[in-house]
Amino acid sequence: MNGPLGGVPPAEQLMTIARDDQGGCLILAVRGEVDLSTGGRLLEAGSATLREARGRPLVLDLTGVDFLSSSGLGLLVALNDEGRDLGVPLRVVVDESRPVIRPIRTMGLDEVLSLYRTVDEAVIG
Repeated sequence: MNGPLGGVPPAEQLMTIARDDQGGCLILAVRGEVDLSTGGRLLEAGSATLREARGRPLVLDLTGVDFLSSSGLGLLVALNDEGRDLGVPLRVVVDESRPVIRPIRTMGLDEVLSLYRTVDEAVIG
């Protein structure tokens, strides 16, 4: 036996991040859960991509996210602030039918973040 039964799976199994380049935008497509155990990976990938973007927008595709915790919300704000400081627009894609939009709206972040319904809309800006 490798560990306790019912243990938490590794962060790599809870969340995946894929990177793409489309229409002059860098895209990070996130799948799975964004919480305290996975957020560090997303923050690291997002920060690195923001620094590489050199003014090109970063599209953060959250349409594949099943769970977004309060720490994940804080991470979105941190990436948005970092993007603003670097002159890189952060565009967040959320599906209205997914559980991710509710905490974003509840915390009023729909007034802070640039939200889009699809990646294509976000790329066009």
